[in-house]
Amino acid sequence: MRRTRIIGTIGPASDNEETLEALVNAGLNVARLNYSHGNLEQKTELINKLRKVESKFGNPVGILADLPGPKLRLGTMEKEILLSKNSLVRLYCGMEKLNDTIKLIENSAAETIFNIPVSYGGLSKDLAEGDAILIADGTVRLNVLKSPNKENDVVNCEVIESGLVSSRKGVNVPGTLVSLPSVGEKDLISIKHALENNVDFIAVSYVRNANDLQPAINAIKEAGKYTPLIAKIEHPAAIENFDEILEICNGIMVARGDLGVEIPYEEVPLIQEKLIAKTLERGLPVIVATQVLESMTHSPVPTRAEVTDIANAIRQGTSALMLSGETASGDYPLEAVQTMSKVCAHVEQGLESIHSSPALSKYRATRAVAHAGVALSKEENVAMLLVASQNGNAARLVSAYRPKCPITVFTNKIETMRKNTLLWGVDSILVEEEERSRSTILNAIKILYENGKILPNDVLVSVSGSPKAISGATNTVRMFKLDSNGNVIKDE
Repeated sequence: MRRTRIIGTIGPASDNEETLEALVNAGLNVARLNYSHGNLEQKTELINKLRKVESKFGNPVGILADLPGPKLRLGTMEKEILLSKNSLVRLYCGMEKLNDTIKLIENSAAETIFNIPVSYGGLSKDLAEGDAILIADGTVRLNVLKSPNKENDVVNCEVIESGLVSSRKGVNVPGTLVSLPSVGEKDLISIKHALENNVDFIAVSYVRNANDLQPAINAIKEAGKYTPLIAKIEHPAAIENFDEILEICNGIMVARGDLGVEIPYEEVPLIQEKLIAKTLERGLPVIVATQVLESMTHSPVPTRAEVTDIANAIRQGTSALMLSGETASGDYPLEAVQTMSKVCAHVEQGLESIHSSPALSKYRATRAVAHAGVALSKEENVAMLLVASQNGNAARLVSAYRPKCPITVFTNKIETMRKNTLLWGVDSILVEEEERSRSTILNAIKILYENGKILPNDVLVSVSGSPKAISGATNTVRMFKLDSNGNVIKDE
């Protein structure tokens, strides 16, 4: 069983039912919906397709709603243009599109001036002379020539590094704290839609501190939901405030695209390792994202460097790896997921041990019982760890210890099964809860045996609640031994 989870972004290359089925069959665990693109009606249709595919395969498929956030973007442009080095650029902040009186390119005998719209009107107020502006993931670099005209929101710049720009390309201003909130009006609308459609995870973009997450937390609480919140780390301020962010989120995404533009790219590998280690210490899942198999956007095979990058992330302990353009708009979405699954499974086999100790988890009692179950599984020749979990905390903490044997969570809620799709090494089954804990566990064992997941003479360890296995407080560890016919002959 592959332990590392695979997340794939769904877009034009993968949003038809046939391709979705193929991706799930190839090993896709979580589907990412990017709320920066498309409309809400399209998202509803896509969620319905994913639930239909889930029902067909009988395995849970997680859905991650990735909020737009305060991502700065260019407005709409008539055509792609090449910004040449040393040429002049005027950024018209607060314009989605240039009006009829402003030409995209002004030519005079002395110089060429490029006029480019930027959707965020307040950008000119956040900039000062000498500030750097990066466009299209840093492929184009501008420098602010003089203090921006804050009355008409026009910023005059010089092109330092040339390149192509087009509509809706991303804009980064390293070292400048843009005053846009992480969760704005568009994000709240997206959260409302995501919750109404019962998505399983919500990712907040461009988190800089714990306060940035609070509007999303409030919206989830007001809706009466318990949807896990993933904080995307893509700004230097988030690294400085990482501990406080970990206190209130339910997981982390190391978003290396924007992070690698906001900080020097040579710092990204060590920052990634540090963020993974700190997240695992809390017993939370962590996602490594961006350019994981970038070459497979247009190639059916990966580069050796990309395969090594995946291996390094797995060795560092990542819970999941995320594909972006590879599955959303690439030429080979299915091959990308197949490659990811094959590489993850092979690298995991070569690891002697992956150990994590969630020492700082706030669920201390559950953590202690989870640790006891994992420790017992190491002492005996245990075939599987069974974990009863109603809302996912016990499952998450057992997973955080990275046990060698497979983990199967049994629950009475399909929502919990879907949340478990982000947890390292966790499979899930649906079991009806009995009044007595032992009866529920025996039912789970029966299902697993009938499905060929466990075999005669296997030894199993369970972590459960009492007096009820699933809804009771996690406080009990048991060992079960099967006979040659698959019947439980002993439990202790």
